[in-house]
Amino acid sequence: MEEAVPYIVAIVLICALVFVVEKVPRTKGTDSKKIQYHIAFLALALLFVFVVPESIQILFFCPAGVLLIGTLIPIYESIKAIVSIDEEDDVAWLQFWVTSGTFTYLTEWMDVVSENYPGVAEHWYQIEFMILLWLLIPFTNGASLLFNVVTKPLLGPLSNTIKNKVEGKLSILSLIINSGYLWIIWFTFLTLDEEAKRFVVIAVGTVYPIAASTVACASSTDGNNRKDYADTFWLTYWVCFSILFLAMDYLENFVGTIPGFYSVCLCANVYLFLPMFKGADVVFRNVLVPLSGQYEHMLLRDVNLIKRDMMEKIPHSTKRDAVFANAANIFAKNG
Repeated sequence: MEEAVPYIVAIVLICALVFVVEKVPRTKGTDSKKIQYHIAFLALALLFVFVVPESIQILFFCPAGVLLIGTLIPIYESIKAIVSIDEEDDVAWLQFWVTSGTFTYLTEWMDVVSENYPGVAEHWYQIEFMILLWLLIPFTNGASLLFNVVTKPLLGPLSNTIKNKVEGKLSILSLIINSGYLWIIWFTFLTLDEEAKRFVVIAVGTVYPIAASTVACASSTDGNNRKDYADTFWLTYWVCFSILFLAMDYLENFVGTIPGFYSVCLCANVYLFLPMFKGADVVFRNVLVPLSGQYEHMLLRDVNLIKRDMMEKIPHSTKRDAVFANAANIFAKNG
């Protein structure tokens, strides 16, 4: 029974965290600046680190704990946000992925740092867990705070430049693919060592998507760019990329040395965001939504999008009322 107590406590705390994330509205950027929430979080974090028994801490401050709050919970909540009719939750979760994606990319070299500084390695999972928790929970909503205070004003112009330059190159990439010269790029990629290949895969999956996601978030929070639903597209991408990254991170321990492994990861990554494929949307609709049990919600969101498209294309008149009335009758008919 004593051995089971830490697991019971961990399960209770995880359930409480999931409940808070789902039921408590995420604060907006301006509300996130209320210092008392962050002071309270810091106090509770220190209390947890210094008071809670190590047998319980070890269940949280580990790769599984970081994976849960930094990836698994956000993936599921992002899927729910995408299929919901509400649009603000798309932006809120996209802000989370922009921040956590940047954090993950910048800390990709922590293994090397830990080898030279054992003290960092000893406490790294504690630091990583608490940072991701601060970004995640609605009371602090650190992702929104960092986006509005740091990312948007400081990195927004740079992100817009990166986005425009990369999108200008995508047409060239499309020409290369259609012309059959992709083997040249692939051959060059194969000449790299394993660490360099991994770095390229992660860079391709994060740098441009972070820039494009930042622009999409900034445009949406400014009240613009809702017609192209770029925030929803990039939120869909981050959900799919996170799963791809997890698969790569796990499988590379077993098959990472097999020639072609990172090539497959790179191709899958590019497939997710290239406009010609829209792979993230394909994977999301055909795999993730059915697995998460959100298929009906996705259909309702599609109906809402059709409604908006009709409202934009049909002028204000009795004709619009007649069209919507006919549409309602079609939906009302059984079979």
